[in-house]
Amino acid sequence: MRPNRFELRARDGRVLVANWFWGNDGHKVGYRKVRGTVVINGATGFPQTFYFKLADYFTQRRYHALVYDYRGMGQSAPADLRAEAARMSDWGLLDMPAALDAAVERGEGARVVTLGHSIGGQFLGLLPNHSLAHAHVQIATSVGYWRWEAAPFRYLAWWFWRVHGPMMLAIKGYVPTGGGWSGLALPRGVYEEWRRWCLRPEHFGPDLATYLSANVFNEIRGPLLTVGLTDDPIATRRTVEEINKFFPNAQRESRWYSPRDAGVKRIGHEGFFSSKHRETLWRPVVDWLDQTLGEAA
Repeated sequence: MRPNRFELRARDGRVLVANWFWGNDGHKVGYRKVRGTVVINGATGFPQTFYFKLADYFTQRRYHALVYDYRGMGQSAPADLRAEAARMSDWGLLDMPAALDAAVERGEGARVVTLGHSIGGQFLGLLPNHSLAHAHVQIATSVGYWRWEAAPFRYLAWWFWRVHGPMMLAIKGYVPTGGGWSGLALPRGVYEEWRRWCLRPEHFGPDLATYLSANVFNEIRGPLLTVGLTDDPIATRRTVEEINKFFPNAQRESRWYSPRDAGVKRIGHEGFFSSKHRETLWRPVVDWLDQTLGEAA
């Protein structure tokens, strides 16, 4: 299915670029029953197009899918990234809620679920409208404390936080792609807030008592599926356990998959989203959603 591009408007007026994938052949209501709508909240530095193949798979399983770029990322970024004033937390406080609202409106009554990759799963606890979603999936979601990440990746993380990132901010005013960072360029405010969290084991914990005090982590009561990958150098068992502590009341189910389980040599932090895993990784997740929503195939 071809996605339909549209604009999301956050409550502060910021416009984001999004794409909608129909799960029932567009507006032919009743042509085939839709099981739900999934909002895909991406990871830091990944463009929304990275998730298009998964979104298309969801349509084949009779789900609408909404994919978008956070402010300062991809198609939602200004031409001059030095002019971007966003903080990373704005993604959870403003952008993710806007996407959830749009999914409810566009889904025409279909029950909504969220699927978050990395930071897209972390920020679930910042959504004031989280109750609009009936279930949640977290893929490779963890705290980002660099010392708890796997070697040798943790040393690249140290370089990124202590040397490369600050140097790029001083030279360019933002962090470009390259020099050990393979994702999209990062605005100053996004990088600086993320850096602070990843240099301390408490992650964003202390900030939940100050400027993020309106958080709803304790209100998330699930059901919530956590998917971990055993060769992920970022979302290790330790870092995943630490993020889970922020969601004490979730009805959580945790699953860990190894490359051997998927029949490949590597999955890593982003490999789950490769279409080669349609049967080994994608299908079990969507099966879980079917069963959780009471619409088992």
